[in-house]
Amino acid sequence: MTRVVMGLLFDGSGRILIAKRNLRQRYGGLWEFPGGKIEHGETIEQAIVREIQEELDAPIMVSRVYPGYLFEYKNLKAEFIPVSGSIAPREITLLEHDECKFIELGEIGSYEISPYDHGAITLLNSERFERLS
Repeated sequence: MTRVVMGLLFDGSGRILIAKRNLRQRYGGLWEFPGGKIEHGETIEQAIVREIQEELDAPIMVSRVYPGYLFEYKNLKAEFIPVSGSIAPREITLLEHDECKFIELGEIGSYEISPYDHGAITLLNSERFERLS
């Protein structure tokens, strides 16, 4: 099964990063938490650092890895693994997304989020999620 890391990345003001998928991709035009597939031999932490570097050309600090959840739709079946951490907005360069922004957690319902990120939104709204201080 494919395993995918997703970054729940916060700025110094406690806002979370969302990125708009390129129109040429599956779910193009929808917003997501950036990340991607874990490569053979990589740890979860190595994968999220690499993926954010490839997508946003930005360094991150990993805080916590959360339990993954299964997403299935048509021929896609994958485990999505949320990883919280921090990122500095001034260091982001969009390499794969059309746009990105930092938003308050309470604003997330105002954006059309890709279906596979809904499990991460559930986590963000739960008592299990530890806010970065």
